[in-house]
Amino acid sequence: MPTPAPAPRPAPARLVLRRLLRPLAARESSFYRAVLICFVIAGTLWMLRALGRSYTAPLDYPISWRYDARRYHPARPLPAAVPVEVRGTGWRLLTRSLGLHLAPADVRLRLPGTPPLNRSAMRPPLRRALGTVRLISLPPDSATYYLLPGGQPAQP
Repeated sequence: MPTPAPAPRPAPARLVLRRLLRPLAARESSFYRAVLICFVIAGTLWMLRALGRSYTAPLDYPISWRYDARRYHPARPLPAAVPVEVRGTGWRLLTRSLGLHLAPADVRLRLPGTPPLNRSAMRPPLRRALGTVRLISLPPDSATYYLLPGGQPAQP
């Protein structure tokens, strides 16, 4: 009479998983509620601690362009937001990235005949608008913004 083949053994990973989950099997629902509450509290404390640290993050910051639109027009279309890199605590960066407490930077364009406004000249208005969040850098871009006489809008 042939001997029966031995039953296949479960994979080692499956055995480890079974051993880890055995204490959780056949418990009351209050036990699972308590475990879930512990994980929620631990996750909340971890998140609060992480938001207290300082981080660097990219941000598209809104710009409010100021010029006399009846007498002048920009030489090229003006962007509604400028990409910047900022540093601040997690709380401040979270409110800025969600758009809370985000007053646009008030940038005044120069009149025709004066040197064009480059991105480095945008630093002071952006710093004032950012408040406690520190401006690290603007994109390395040679774009300039300046006005031309006449009230027509710039062509895209």
